[in-house]
Amino acid sequence: MPKTVAVIGTLDTKGDQLEYLRQLIEARGLQACVIDVGVIGDPLFKPTIDHEQVARAAGLTLEDIITLDDPHAAMKKMAEGAAAIVKDLYTKGKLHGVLAVGGSMATALAVKVVKALPLGVPKLIITTVAHSASITPDLVGGDDVMILPWVAGLWGLNSLSKRVLETAAGAISGAAGAFQREEIPLKKVVGVTSLGGTVNRYMSRLKPALEERGHEVAVFHVTGMSGRVFEKAILDGLITFSLDLAVGVELVNEVAKGVGTAGRHRLEAAGKTGIPQIVSPGAFEAFHWGPDRPFPEKYRARPHHPHNDLLMVVRSSIEEMGSVGELMARKLNMAKGPTAVVIPMGGIGQVPKPARPDRLSKDRQARAAFREALSDISTEGLEAFRETLMGRIKPEVKVITLDAAINDPPYAETVLKLFDVMR
Repeated sequence: MPKTVAVIGTLDTKGDQLEYLRQLIEARGLQACVIDVGVIGDPLFKPTIDHEQVARAAGLTLEDIITLDDPHAAMKKMAEGAAAIVKDLYTKGKLHGVLAVGGSMATALAVKVVKALPLGVPKLIITTVAHSASITPDLVGGDDVMILPWVAGLWGLNSLSKRVLETAAGAISGAAGAFQREEIPLKKVVGVTSLGGTVNRYMSRLKPALEERGHEVAVFHVTGMSGRVFEKAILDGLITFSLDLAVGVELVNEVAKGVGTAGRHRLEAAGKTGIPQIVSPGAFEAFHWGPDRPFPEKYRARPHHPHNDLLMVVRSSIEEMGSVGELMARKLNMAKGPTAVVIPMGGIGQVPKPARPDRLSKDRQARAAFREALSDISTEGLEAFRETLMGRIKPEVKVITLDAAINDPPYAETVLKLFDVMR
């Protein structure tokens, strides 16, 4: 049986575009299940699932939704119905991808619909507000959704809009065709959070040791969106053990309002689902600022360094590191499953001095000076974190304090010993 792509949009205003997408997808040997989420106007062609069915899936009639006399409220209800339909199709094995089309109103609907599907199911939104500030990290956080700008998409088809629709149809058809639904992984998956190998080198010890124990290891890079995806993966049942060893990086970004925050629900999924979790602050001596807003005056006096054109790395304050301890305790106190915290009081460790600092480039000198500034604050900040955490954490949560740095062998050894007891 051919695989099926759900094509979602308003057939009263975008019918010709949706019909073109349907033809393109079916020409590639897939089925297109067209779902009409329009409310008032008549559809330009007969969809697979009409707007009356969408309204009923939300527990209302279409007339009820029209009576709301509020486009925002109406579209929220249609989103609810479309999400229920898409989820039901996926559960029954009748859906292998989703493609939604529209302006800001239909996009608001689409981002709600894709949340009904687990990670891995192909999802694509063609939208007039692609990559704009209106699509916030909170709106799409944790969802592996592709977003494509809708070029010249208003008032019918044209040579420009057709090209975009052809690209979208090719992308979703290829992704849906390749999608294989696997209910049970061959190995239990351990989710681990980390930064790059130059910062968190514990992965070189942990990953092979976990694999030797018969586990698959999935590593998530804690730069904000990855933390959101990590939470989603846990909620979807894709991860059976959480080694959230760098969560403090995203938590300190939340405290300092940095661009690397993973949102207010970070560090909740493992506790909510009850899977075992081992947590550590990671390299939270710094947070990240992005080009989306001016660099605040209050941070200019702190050591900071451009990591690249996307991220400015700013040294955390002792107060912010202490606040992470409070935030972490509050999250972990809600956990239903086995929970432990490992605190390497050596932090990121001492920075080795270059043999000939005068021969370093200016950029390398600046990076070395910044790394030294992080090292200087590490011990005091970790003590503030530890004191705050211990003053608020429940006794059921095991806390281990190590006289070692995060990349020292005792840290990885301690995590592995805990893992062996808790798995």
